[in-house]
Amino acid sequence: MVQWHHSAWMSTIRNEYAPNGGKFYVDRPPIPIWKSARNILILLAVAGVVAYFLNSQIGLARWQVFVIVVGFSLFYRSAMFFGAPTTYIVTASGIAIYFAPTNLDYRVFIKFDEVSRYERCGFQKDKGWDCFARTRAEDGLLLIPKNPNGLTKRIEKLFIAPGNIDKFMAQLPKI
Repeated sequence: MVQWHHSAWMSTIRNEYAPNGGKFYVDRPPIPIWKSARNILILLAVAGVVAYFLNSQIGLARWQVFVIVVGFSLFYRSAMFFGAPTTYIVTASGIAIYFAPTNLDYRVFIKFDEVSRYERCGFQKDKGWDCFARTRAEDGLLLIPKNPNGLTKRIEKLFIAPGNIDKFMAQLPKI
């Protein structure tokens, strides 16, 4: 259902901002395999410890507690293990961003005339930037608005981290 919703959003963006085969570049950053594997191994260890200590105290066998802890964590907190699903789309008039850090998702379209410039840099937590990226990245793009109040009512400066930054920047117009 979530994948269908994401596909419908992409189709809507294509119909609105890239009709008749206009510019439509899609960038979906990959899942960081090493980080996901490490987090899943930690989850398995913690689930094993929890299952060992509960030891039938709640009327379930150890393997049942283990499966419940692992299953609930992987399905409900999937962004913690695999990173937040993120898609960036560049059209002729702006950048569409789909970002789902939790069970809520954000769909934003930022027109190029709202952006004064974009800078290639690493994410800096203490600057007050919003970060719409799969994981905190060392390299990405900072979108700086023309309006001193920000890109939207809630987003002042936005940091994004496409999978292929050079190819992504080649799709952007010179500002």
